[in-house]
Parts: sequence; C-alpha cells; structure tokens
Amino acid sequence: MQKNKLTVGLFWHSFKSNNLGVMALTDANMGLIADAAGDIEIDFVVFGSRGNATFSPPDDYGRVRHIDVSSVLAVKSIFDEIRKCDLVYDIGGGDSFADIYGWKRLSKVAGLKLVAAAAGRRPVLSPQTIGPFTSPSTRAVGKTALRACADVFARDRPSYERARKLLGNSSSPALHLSSDVAFSLKRLEDWPSPFPEMQDGKKHVGINVSGLLYEGGYAGDNQFGLSVNYPSLIDGLVGNLSSNADVQCWLVPHVFNPAEETMESDLRASRKVVERFPQARLAPVFDGPREAKTFISRMDLMLAARMHAAIAAVSSGTACVPMAYSVKFEGLFKSIGYPVVMDLKSVSDSDAMKLVMDCLADSEALKEKARTAGANAMTALQPYRDKIARDLAEAQSRR
Repeated sequence: MQKNKLTVGLFWHSFKSNNLGVMALTDANMGLIADAAGDIEIDFVVFGSRGNATFSPPDDYGRVRHIDVSSVLAVKSIFDEIRKCDLVYDIGGGDSFADIYGWKRLSKVAGLKLVAAAAGRRPVLSPQTIGPFTSPSTRAVGKTALRACADVFARDRPSYERARKLLGNSSSPALHLSSDVAFSLKRLEDWPSPFPEMQDGKKHVGINVSGLLYEGGYAGDNQFGLSVNYPSLIDGLVGNLSSNADVQCWLVPHVFNPAEETMESDLRASRKVVERFPQARLAPVFDGPREAKTFISRMDLMLAARMHAAIAAVSSGTACVPMAYSVKFEGLFKSIGYPVVMDLKSVSDSDAMKLVMDCLADSEALKEKARTAGANAMTALQPYRDKIARDLAEAQSRR
C-alpha cells in the first residue's frame, strides 16, 4: 500500500445536489481534511443520493469519486466500497439526521451508518444538526445510528443536548460541540467577470427566496407550520426595499438546477418575484457555493431562508437576517453568538418587516457582530480539526 495516500469516504456529501448548501458542506469538509493531511495524498469517495445537477468538484482536492446510495439493492457494493476507505466522515446532508423530512430520508441516513459499522468503518459524525426525533420510533432509530459512530460532532448546543439524551450514560461514541464546517468555505479571490458590478452609493440587500417555502413545503400545505404567508411576506419585503431609491434589492437563489426548474428551486421562485418587481435584480446563476459566497459577501444585508446562504453571509462578515423555518437556525446562530434570527413560525408580517428595516438601518453594527460570530464558529471547529488530524495520523500509521 502507498504510505502517503489514504482513501476517505464522505457520507451524505454531494457535488450532484441542487442545493449549494450541501455542496458548501462537501467543499468545506474536504478542505478541512485536505488541510490536515499535509503531504498525505487523499482520494475522496463521496457517498450520496443520485443527483442530476451539473456542478463539478473544485479542482483543489485531486481525485473525487461518487458512489450512488439511492437504492437498498446496492447495499453489497456499497459495503465493499466502504471497506476500501481508511476513514469515513458522515455529514448527513447538514440536517437530514432527523425526522422532519420523513421516514424515508431518516432511514437512509441512519442505515448507512449501520452498514459502515458492519463494514468495520465506524463513521465520524461531522458537525451537523442532530434531530429532532419527535416519536419513540424515530428516537430509537436515532439512538441506534448514533451508537454506530466513532465520534459525534454537533454543530449547535440543542443538537448536542439531543444527542446526549439519546446516548445516555454511554461513553461511546464521544460527543463534542462544534459548529458548521461551511464557515470555513473558501471564497473566490477575484470578482468573476460575468458578475455585475455593485453600484456605489446604494445599500445592496440580498434576499434568498426559498423555493421550498414558497411552494408550502413538499406537500404544499404549509408543511413547516409557518405563521406567515411566505410568498406574501417576500412580496412585501421586495416591494418595500425596491421602492427605496437608496437600495438595490437582489434575489439570490441557493437551491437550483441550472438545467431544470424543480418544485423547490429558489431560482424558479426568484424569477416569479422579479416578474412582479422588475426593480429587483436576479443574482448570477452560481457555478457552485464559492461563487455564491463571493457574491453574498458583497451585500450590505442578506435575508436568507436557506441556512447556508445565511452562513455564507455571517462567515463573510455580512449583516444577515436568517429566516428560520426549523430549529436548526436558532440553535446554530445562538451557539456562535449571532443575535438575529427571524422565526418564520412565530413572527407576524409587520414584525418581520420591522426587523428587516431595523437591521438595514443598523447594518454596520450588525456586520461587526457577524465578524465576531464567524470567528466564534471557527474557534468552535478546532476540536473537529484536531480529530481529523489524529485520524489521518493513525490511519497512516496502520499502513
């Protein structure tokens, strides 16, 4: 075996996803592993669902293979591929190790952990949301899957507490509090030439319109129990901001397939909004999460219903209003000391508008809070970085 080469498996990561947030997690996690590897060559094997997006991995990381784990019929071949890995890290798509998206997704995310343990490769649970698990049956699944892991990193305090309760007095796996790896995602060094220039003398406000929320969730019936009519709220915000001559409003999609408009596409929803409010402008169609983060970093204020659009803002020192539809938002941002989250499950339209306008007026002070929170997140990631470095050293010594 080649001494200075290791194979690292990445569960529930993807460069084929329509979701730039999942790709941000993948890119950032690979970056953390590559940084820790030093002169050790890493072959990455990405285990994820079948995707149809056209994005490609960054060329920073060398060889990247994709293994489709969409079908239970492929368990034997998946098992064999896992056995070829020296190390395995499982990021659960960020927030899919929970029951909020239904049994099918939870069973896949949990099941792969059990397959890995059976293959002798207990995964490290990379920083992610853990839970909620709202029924005895899903809690049992969560508990079993957690105990198949080697170490567990929660990206926020509520996730840490949910995992602690599930694990009880067990000392295995070790449980750690961390933060989201996407805070470490790289930005582009230069402003891409196809990107529009930002007009001086204006406040630039980005709004990430979630196609999922715009359509009422997967079932179209206000699946997430929002207290507001989300399309009406977006119309009110865009109309108000676009009518201000000192503001340029940008619609910033973060989930989309450039080749196909799906139900939950932010790009599809944003185009509908721009048709009604032509003073607003559509951001470029990004070729990956680094482009998205680069563009978002130039906003004076970012309103984001996709959590990784909010993370891209805060980690860039951009004032941000995360627009929360689940517990993952408040848990993450509170854990790093960022003070602003709009709870779409309790806020009224008028209070939402007031919060946005107050944040716009106070954007310079909020930028400083974003910089502090971003630094806190990077500090919280250090135990995870240390774990990766130890894993790599131990894996190399076994060769």
